[in-house]
Amino acid sequence: MKSITIGLVGTDWKVAASARYYAERGSGEELAFGMTPTEALARLEQREAAINTNLAQESADEIAFLALGAADALRDCRDADLSKFGGYMGFIGEVIRCAPLLTARWSQMQTGEFGGVWLYDVTERFGREWAEEILNGTREDPSERLEYIIADEMEKWS
Repeated sequence: MKSITIGLVGTDWKVAASARYYAERGSGEELAFGMTPTEALARLEQREAAINTNLAQESADEIAFLALGAADALRDCRDADLSKFGGYMGFIGEVIRCAPLLTARWSQMQTGEFGGVWLYDVTERFGREWAEEILNGTREDPSERLEYIIADEMEKWS
């Protein structure tokens, strides 16, 4: 995750007269301005949220259950250092980035093929296990973990 810099707007910056501070992601990829550091940061986050609409609405359930699983994993690892992810929200973000993978895989399942409840049995479990893998510095492909969980859960329900 790229760092955020917040600083005073210089006299040579041609921005709105009301801007005294800037917030910048990385090295100038995204900039936002405000009267206070907090306002500049909030505007940067709003801009990024508007740009990052790659998680479709149909992934909302997947996102929620992935986050539940990840939060569950963190309860078991209270001493986990999340600074390399930018904190708690960055860590949860790493886990929920897999939502499109789970949504796509669910859409490939045939009606009646999976006897359990996808969101509880697969998505939440994946969120928990993938969070543990990320904390351990895994090099595993998330799709491999997903396929393992699906096979294991299908065996339980057959």
